[in-house]
Amino acid sequence: MKPIIELGPKILTAFRKRNQSRLRKLNDEVLKAAALESDRLSFKLAVFSYVLAKIVSKPRFLKKEYSGRLKTIEDRFAGIVRRARGAKEKEMVQLFSKLEKAVIALEKEDPRFLLDLVSKGRLKMAATFYAQGMSLGTAAEMTNLDKQEILDYAGKTMMFDRVEEKISISERMKTARKMIGE
Repeated sequence: MKPIIELGPKILTAFRKRNQSRLRKLNDEVLKAAALESDRLSFKLAVFSYVLAKIVSKPRFLKKEYSGRLKTIEDRFAGIVRRARGAKEKEMVQLFSKLEKAVIALEKEDPRFLLDLVSKGRLKMAATFYAQGMSLGTAAEMTNLDKQEILDYAGKTMMFDRVEEKISISERMKTARKMIGE
C-alpha cells in the first residue's frame, strides 16, 4: 500500500486542480512503484491514476453538467487516500470498486468508445507492465485480464519502442521471491 500512501495524496491534489500533465507524471511514478511492489492495490492505483488523467483530458467531462459526477469521483478517491494507512486489503478493494462505479456513471450518459475508461486503463497498464519486463502472467493476474487480450493490445501499439525503463533481472527476482514468499 506504500504507493497509495505516498502518491495517492498527490494524485488527489492534481485531480482536484484538473492538472492533466501532473496526473500523467504521477502515473509514471505509480507505474514504477507498482512494478516493484507487485501487489494488487498498487496495480489498481496505476489504473486509476491513468483513468483520472484521461478524465481530465476530456473537455466534455469538465463541463458544468458533469461537476457532480466529478465530485463523486473525487470523494471516492479521497476515501481511498484517507483509508490507505489503516484499512485492510479487502476494504481497499471495495473502495476501488466504488471508485470504478463512479467513473462508469460519469461515462454512462455519453459513451463514445467501445471500451470504458477503466477497462482501457486496465488494458493499457497491463500492457505497459508487460512492456517494462514484467511477466505476462503477472500482468494478467494483477489486472484481471486475459493474457491474449494484453498481447493483442501491446502488439497494436508502439509501447515496446517507447518504454525507457525496463525491470532489471535482479528486480524481477526480488518480485518473484516476494510472490512465492521467500
